[in-house]
Amino acid sequence: MQFTVMKNSIDTPPQEQDAIEAFYHAVRLTRPLLRHISASVDIGARAHGVTVGQRAVLEALYDGGAMTGPRLVETLALKRQFVFRMLAETDREGFTGRAPNPKRARAYLHSLTDKGRGALAAIRADELAALKLFAASMAPQDITAWSRVQEQLTAFFAERARSQTSDVNNDGD
Repeated sequence: MQFTVMKNSIDTPPQEQDAIEAFYHAVRLTRPLLRHISASVDIGARAHGVTVGQRAVLEALYDGGAMTGPRLVETLALKRQFVFRMLAETDREGFTGRAPNPKRARAYLHSLTDKGRGALAAIRADELAALKLFAASMAPQDITAWSRVQEQLTAFFAERARSQTSDVNNDGD
């Protein structure tokens, strides 16, 4: 049985409909892409004694330097409980350390240890080698355009989710 995608020809010109359908298809492809990326990253990270969740924490601290737990939650845009669990694990494994925050008496700054920097460097080297193989079949301008689209999609859907959450939370007011 074949299904035909219904298009709203009243509101959208045919050439724009085709572009929107193609764009929608591309967005839908991100779900399996993210699953496969996560699985591959997890396998690669585990070869260095790190889980994919721990890797996210290490990379955020590498990129942003020492930061508080709440700032790390904001940076990663993940659930607070998950981030704090990953921080506890990376601390226990010696990948991260914490020091008193001079700006707040009861808060800590989390940072990478030498062990954490070494593990992340090894993981990134493996990942970059794999991406180099893939990138060899792509034009540099295609990679740049794809990156730009991904950044804009991330920003668009992050704002859309915030707006929708706000709308849902304010419905009963």
